[in-house]
Amino acid sequence: MTSESMPPQGASSEPRDEPADAAPQQRPQRPATLVFTQAVLVLQAFVALFATLVAWSFAHNGLLDAPAGGVAAGGIALMVLLGYAAGKQKKRWGRILGWILQVPMLVGGLLVPAIAVIGAVFLGIWILGLRLGSRIDRERKERDDAATTHAATPDGAHTPGEATA
Repeated sequence: MTSESMPPQGASSEPRDEPADAAPQQRPQRPATLVFTQAVLVLQAFVALFATLVAWSFAHNGLLDAPAGGVAAGGIALMVLLGYAAGKQKKRWGRILGWILQVPMLVGGLLVPAIAVIGAVFLGIWILGLRLGSRIDRERKERDDAATTHAATPDGAHTPGEATA
């Protein structure tokens, strides 16, 4: 093919069904609660990996009275479950699983006290993510409802009972 027979760059040889002045389709915004809880659980999975390495090395070197293989298996299982729970946050049971998985990080303090501190910090971040995420989602819904109501009134006229500035 020569450069003369090729369509201009960015142009398609297929016909378009949409008008040229149509705005691009926007994807719906993901809920803030979903984003926050997924981020917390993924970060917590990485922290669980590093906490497992510390606990395993303590057990392997005799500083911890626990089988090194059991510590490693438990830590890896927790890390995998945290990653799995992050992917299931759209479902109600995924959120419940996220709550349940906060417990092993706190209980890990029985092996290494620093793990309990890290677990408490992540529990606080988890609660904060749920509260702030739900607040942001609620405010987004109120804003969208107000915009829909405003767009539905003719010529931007105020509806009865609506305060005017």
